[in-house]
Amino acid sequence: MGGVVLIIVLTIAGGIIAYAGDRIGMKVGRKRLSIFGLRPKYTSMVITIITGVVIAACTLLVLSLASENVRIALFEIRELQDSLATANTDLEAKMAEVDVLSARVREVADEYDALEAKFEAANQELELVSQERARALHELSRVESDLRDSEIKLKETETRYRQAGADLVQASGELDRARSEIALLEGEKKSLEQDVSSLSAAQASLERSLEQMKLDMTAQAATSALIMAEAEKSSWYGEIVFRAKEVVLGEVVDCSQPRDDVNGQVTALLLRVNEIASRRGARSSREDDPFVLLFDEGNYLAAIQELHQSDGKMIFRVMSYKNTWYGDPLVVEVEVFPDARIYSAGDVVAARTIDGATGGAEVQKQLLVLMEDVNSACISRGMTSDEEGRIGTIMTISDFTSAIVEIVKRNASVNVQAVACQDIWRSHKSPPVELVIKRI
Repeated sequence: MGGVVLIIVLTIAGGIIAYAGDRIGMKVGRKRLSIFGLRPKYTSMVITIITGVVIAACTLLVLSLASENVRIALFEIRELQDSLATANTDLEAKMAEVDVLSARVREVADEYDALEAKFEAANQELELVSQERARALHELSRVESDLRDSEIKLKETETRYRQAGADLVQASGELDRARSEIALLEGEKKSLEQDVSSLSAAQASLERSLEQMKLDMTAQAATSALIMAEAEKSSWYGEIVFRAKEVVLGEVVDCSQPRDDVNGQVTALLLRVNEIASRRGARSSREDDPFVLLFDEGNYLAAIQELHQSDGKMIFRVMSYKNTWYGDPLVVEVEVFPDARIYSAGDVVAARTIDGATGGAEVQKQLLVLMEDVNSACISRGMTSDEEGRIGTIMTISDFTSAIVEIVKRNASVNVQAVACQDIWRSHKSPPVELVIKRI
């Protein structure tokens, strides 16, 4: 209802009510009526007061029915004030979080700039070495050309000596100078050849070391695969297929979905666990039952309830409760973790002291142990893992090989740290880490 129309309606209604009250008061006064045992005069005053109250009440009623803002102002003003105060508090908290995140972004940008500067310095050093080698080769070519010219001059001088006996003294002087020049050029040639040979030998040595490291890594991978195959075969024939507290599988569950979808994600995960257990030799106590898992009902229901109460990402992990023998059901317990940051950028996930003087094979072995330490540390803090207990690719072969070369080049004991290059969360498939090599 428009404001002008509302005012007109209220004015008319107030006039009507006032007129009615006046008429009633006049009749009461003329007839000298009395209510509640009052005198007619006071009775007329009471009727006038009641008329005013009715006018005020009708005005508030009409305003409340016509405008939602009036109803809020009359009945919900306190709730609005509390809601506004809460909103202001939340806004201040969010602004503080924005400031913290902005500071972290600046720190990460500074770290990236530092790494980029290191990369540029390494490239410049490589370019300088390449330029020096090219310069040495060019100088060697020039010296060889000068040597050929000097040899030609020597032959010419000897020819003139044979042809002109009268110019013997002059020819002998030129011959001596030519021989001295040849000796100097030959010495310079040998020096340059030694420099080129040294640079070539260093390059060949690095290439051989790199090839040997690649061969060692290939052999290590083959050995690891053979050990895993033998271990799997031994487990089958030795009857233990799952060890106590072994993580069978862990995945991320999106609890922001409807409850049926959350249950569907959990069911799909359990079916995968059942398939893994069956493949590794676990069996149900009943021959016709393909489901080989046994649960502690309280543990499972508590985990499901925690999933239903969450509205974000959760980590759902299935673990072997005890040693499981080949042919027995797999008794499992489930763990639920909220998705959270387990390492901040710059945190050291794992570290190990490695001696570069022990050679490429031993350095590679120690780095593989460091990778296992990173894997164990992340799993212990609740990260997801595959059926082999792995958290994903920690670093590329290129970065791994570069680290081996750097440690071997230092030829001394160094402290190798696996550092989080950005925040690591439980829901990450692979932890973003880099190797930092520090002199002890």
